[in-house]
Amino acid sequence: MQMLFDISQIFLATFSMALIMPIFWIVLFLVFLQYRRQAATEEKLYGRVIHPVYRQMLVSLGLGAFGGFSASVALVFLGLSLEQIGLYFIWPVALFLLLINPRYLCFSYAGGIVAAVVLLVRHIVVPLIPSLGQLTVIDSLLKIHIPALLVLIGLLHLVEAMLIYISGHWGSSPIYLKQDNGKVIGAYALQRFWPLPLVALLVSVVPQAEIVGVSMPEWWPILQSAVQPGEGQSLQYMIIPVAAGLGYADMALSASPREKSLFSARWLALYSVILLIVAVFSEYIPLLILPGVIFAPLGHEMLILYGKKKEENEKPCYLSDGNGVQLLMILPGTAADEAGLKTDDLITRVNAEEISDSLEMQQKIEESYFMVLLEGLRNGESFSVVLKKRFTGSMVSNEMFPDRLNKNNPYFLLHRGAALGFIPVPSTDSPVYLEVKKPDPRGRFKRLAERIGKPFKK
Repeated sequence: MQMLFDISQIFLATFSMALIMPIFWIVLFLVFLQYRRQAATEEKLYGRVIHPVYRQMLVSLGLGAFGGFSASVALVFLGLSLEQIGLYFIWPVALFLLLINPRYLCFSYAGGIVAAVVLLVRHIVVPLIPSLGQLTVIDSLLKIHIPALLVLIGLLHLVEAMLIYISGHWGSSPIYLKQDNGKVIGAYALQRFWPLPLVALLVSVVPQAEIVGVSMPEWWPILQSAVQPGEGQSLQYMIIPVAAGLGYADMALSASPREKSLFSARWLALYSVILLIVAVFSEYIPLLILPGVIFAPLGHEMLILYGKKKEENEKPCYLSDGNGVQLLMILPGTAADEAGLKTDDLITRVNAEEISDSLEMQQKIEESYFMVLLEGLRNGESFSVVLKKRFTGSMVSNEMFPDRLNKNNPYFLLHRGAALGFIPVPSTDSPVYLEVKKPDPRGRFKRLAERIGKPFKK
């Protein structure tokens, strides 16, 4: 019991230090930039911020600390030390993959590539050309412990799956999306980011006489270090604070945000558990190392492709069919909320006149005076509410959108509706929409080359 108490004290003290490290605040700042960009998109589309940045940050900070604590416990329990995973090789590979496609900025891809290179060098290159083993880079590669690297990949994705399950749908932002067929549909952009304070291990070889600290049981660590002590020496593990970040970005087209996040979380958890099992057993059964190295990137890519294929094969949930207007979101504390409107309500009549799409609905509301009678269906049953028109300072300033009060502005009706508190499913020919463009890696490399070469131009 005394050993557990001592370890807990050291662990908690080190975890607290991770919260005040400069690197953690850098990660926190990057998370802030992502949420600020989301808020800017909401302002442009709807004339107001739907999810305040400060609230997003507080939620992410709390859940990130919870996820980081959970991951840290697992890292210490397994005895996974930092020098075994080759972070100095993984980060450059990850940044290179970022230039190809932002979604490739993931440990599963970068770590899988590094692990494959290690196997290639260890079993083919060095046996053929032994002199290469003397090079510092090659020697560092050979010291990477592949089971430990795979465990880290699986563990971080398992924590990510847990956070997606808990909060992947929180802060989902309604968007208007133009499809390849030219139709505009309603959807939700799911974006969550979590800064993770972490506790990790660092192993060093010291003379047995100089060992200090807490004596660990014989069965620990579960993942043995690649560093081997000589005669009269022993391994000493240090607990140090580090930081990381996790992110989740997806779109809900054929399901609700909650259904979409649950789908993503369950499949990601399954991937993580399989990878962890293979990684841990590969410590004792070396033949499992190669399947683990292959599964790390390919398994993750299969998840992405499966999710996209599922979205393509299913009918969008938020598509206007000409028989009324479904409401994507009702904003709390607004006139629509006070009137009793709910998300997913289907509005069929405005002031006793039938409507077919959102443009017609918004125009009729705009033409009305102070009160509007809305009729429709809620869970298959008829309902009606009286919407009291009032526009407050919730809309964006004229400085950012000077023509927001211009009725010829395509955003006008959408801004006015959001000011009243409702965001409808768009008409299929809506002039306001976002369009997803496939990233062109050649364009990214070209822009990078231009930036590098620009200072040298005459």
